[in-house]
Amino acid sequence: MKSLTFKYPLLMIAHSTFQEARHSRVLHLASFFAVLLILFSLFMGEVSLYQNEKVVKDIGLFSISFLGVFVAIFLGVNSLYKELEQRTIYSIMAKPITRSEILLGKYLGMASVLFSVVLSMTGVLYLVTGFLESRIDLDLMPAIGLIYAELLIVAAIAIFFSSFSSPFLSAFFSSGVFLVGRISRELADFGERSKNEIFKFFATGVQKVFDLEAFNLRTAVVHKFPVYVEDFWWPLLYAGLIVSLLLLVSQFVFIRRDFK
Repeated sequence: MKSLTFKYPLLMIAHSTFQEARHSRVLHLASFFAVLLILFSLFMGEVSLYQNEKVVKDIGLFSISFLGVFVAIFLGVNSLYKELEQRTIYSIMAKPITRSEILLGKYLGMASVLFSVVLSMTGVLYLVTGFLESRIDLDLMPAIGLIYAELLIVAAIAIFFSSFSSPFLSAFFSSGVFLVGRISRELADFGERSKNEIFKFFATGVQKVFDLEAFNLRTAVVHKFPVYVEDFWWPLLYAGLIVSLLLLVSQFVFIRRDFK
């Protein structure tokens, strides 16, 4: 692994980002709260009427999504900023590496961290549900896969804002964009009832272009509703397109940024 990272600067940056994030207290704290929420769902399931397994799965998937978004934004807005604040960006750029490789390496490192976070929380969820049902419910996997895809979008949004802004503003804008994406369908419905044509155009346009609710299969998999192929693959392709566009724009901005 070390020989590969030295041979390919992009992998070197990704490996360094992963190692740095892995020791972050915030990451450990978020994982701890995720485990607590999943375990707390056991209690909530006990007080519900014959809905124990469903409650545990619903709260478990929510925990993976919610805390995953928190980690994605935290890593995205701080990763580049730390290099600038500690002036380590100059030592990195002294090596034969481009700014595009730095940014893409940071993103790949964050994607690896998010994968490990989702994997660990999924493991805890399956331990709990396996204890309750004495089986592994593979029907949850499409929902978990789309949660990870959504987190990749959130991380790309965060790194885009951090390529030209401060951590506080980047976190604020990233959270706002994420919330708009999550409520885009409600926003579109509200826009359809609005008499303001400008707002109607904006609201329906947002829903068509940036609909993060498409990544939410939690209700479907928990209540055993049918999940069709297009329900999984279309959001996955959409995520690839959005992430690619965001990273391209981020590179364009980061390359032209003055570090002085």
